[in-house]
Amino acid sequence: MTERAPLEPARLAFTAQGVPYSEAYGDVYHSADGGLGQARHVFLGGNDLPARWRGRPLFSILETGFGTGLNFLATWAAWRADPQRPQRLHFFSVEKHPFGPADLAVLHERYGELAELAQELRGQWPVLVPGFHRLHFDDGRVTLTLAFDDARLALPQIAGRFDAFYLDGFAPARNPELWSAELMAALGRLAAADASAATWSVAGGVRQALAAAGFAVHKRPGFGGKREMLYARMTSASAADDQDVARRAVVLGAGLAGSACAERLAARGWDVTVIDRQPGPGRETSGNLTGALLPVLSLDDNRLSRLARAGFLYALRHLRALAEQGLHVPWQACGVLQLARDQVHLENQRRIVERRGFPAEFVRWVDAAEAARLVGREVAGGGWWFPAGAWASPPALCAANLAKHPVRTRFGVSIAGLEGTEAGWLLRDDAGTAIAEAPVVILANGLGVKRLAQAAHLPLRCFRGQVTYLPEAATPLLDIVVCREGYITPAVNGVRCVGASFHASEEPALRLSDQEGNLQRLERMLPGYGAGLAAAVLDGRVGFRPVSPDKLPLIGPLTCADAPPARTLRELPRWTGLFTAAGYGARGIIWSALAAELLASRLSAEPWPIEAELADALDPGRFILRAQRRPGLPYALAGWGMADEE
Repeated sequence: MTERAPLEPARLAFTAQGVPYSEAYGDVYHSADGGLGQARHVFLGGNDLPARWRGRPLFSILETGFGTGLNFLATWAAWRADPQRPQRLHFFSVEKHPFGPADLAVLHERYGELAELAQELRGQWPVLVPGFHRLHFDDGRVTLTLAFDDARLALPQIAGRFDAFYLDGFAPARNPELWSAELMAALGRLAAADASAATWSVAGGVRQALAAAGFAVHKRPGFGGKREMLYARMTSASAADDQDVARRAVVLGAGLAGSACAERLAARGWDVTVIDRQPGPGRETSGNLTGALLPVLSLDDNRLSRLARAGFLYALRHLRALAEQGLHVPWQACGVLQLARDQVHLENQRRIVERRGFPAEFVRWVDAAEAARLVGREVAGGGWWFPAGAWASPPALCAANLAKHPVRTRFGVSIAGLEGTEAGWLLRDDAGTAIAEAPVVILANGLGVKRLAQAAHLPLRCFRGQVTYLPEAATPLLDIVVCREGYITPAVNGVRCVGASFHASEEPALRLSDQEGNLQRLERMLPGYGAGLAAAVLDGRVGFRPVSPDKLPLIGPLTCADAPPARTLRELPRWTGLFTAAGYGARGIIWSALAAELLASRLSAEPWPIEAELADALDPGRFILRAQRRPGLPYALAGWGMADEE
């Protein structure tokens, strides 16, 4: 894994003629003859759009250099205006130095005809942190994925096939890395059959690099003062990694994992049936009254941190989208304060924020005095303040996921076995009765996945988590989430949640010792907050968390337990049409939406929402490889207590 440098935003500047200008590269963002005109002539027209996308279920575009966003806005406007538009439009853009929303507002002022779309774009604009950011517009039919990263690092991490390429970096003389033979070869590997590419540059090196990548290159009349531009067409393309399948699926589990998978598939028009042994959604692991949403930070910005950040930000966008559609989910972006465990940890927290260069709207290090002001009372010390951190109701989120699109549900049904058939998979209940059949089955039923033969080998362990309920009337005012070896949430329906214990146990009854342990965690966070509360009279809830050896979820196609030796994940044999979304541990509320988007993208042959190396870090087959590298080690133990090697 390559450690990324902190993100450096673009600085707003203009030429004497009023053209947006990059001081870092000494070049303009678009032609002096007009940015919107250039977008329509060079990039839409140069790729023969909208004609080439008409009547297609999906059309995907990859852009090198998002800049001011005009190319995306012009493409989105053209899609809206075309009655024969594709059902879904994917626009994937790489930007090393993104603008902030305030600067984008200034840049968009002169394009009144795009004002509505530009406002929607800025309304969802991501916080400026590194990584892939997926945004949905027009009821999910238009998807924008922004890769805030150096293109040389980002392009090899993009998974998907693209029908058109917008090559819109700064001039080759100013930014040669963005036009190199290596970068064009990366585009060639991402090209769908008969893909096209267009750019305003006709430099000889660009033509040669495109030709070497498999494109047939031609010149066309240019825009404005430029006499010529380039148009290219892919002459050969590699096979897609993921093939689109019959769009019918059964999802086992109606908790956070399963309901999110159902929602993301149904958003793409899939026929989805959800089966759960409980009488309703969110009744088991996802049944806590509230859950906290916050990212994970590390000094080297490791895979866990990058995945948790992406999941946290995508979950917030998902919650806002549900609210905008009128689906009731109690939640609030009230902010989360994560207190340091001790002085050493506090100093490490400060160093992480400084080294990663995160913006204050994402995270801020605060001392004990400021932490006390945020809470409104004495605290144990300083720590991280996440202004966008939130709490949400997991059961309500599960219900909203299932209500957002047409989804069939079958509650009170327990699945005991899967049988492969010509049509896919047949699901049988405890009595052996056939319950459902589908070409795709997603196992998202928590620890229940191990009751099925095809997934019994997954190295998941059960960790018991007990939450203590505090009556709002008996506790001081608290309107943010506070964490430190535990957590306390604002009151919901008159109850605050304090938790949580974490033991390898399957004991379902409330334990007095765990109630006392939760109150002790509370005292270490907020001294005196729980004074007068007796553990013996407090209520609570026990949940069981499925946890993997490396604490990351298992998301993707299931591998056969007796797989022959393989060198890479790609070489491992998989069960056709059988997937899992499991192992969320205590972070289901931030993993679930993004994990579901990843699975739905793979199943629908769409570009993935996260970097390929991060998807590999979630692949259920990773433990098979680890076991194969340690002959004699039982698969179920592969990774437990071991260093992460991948």
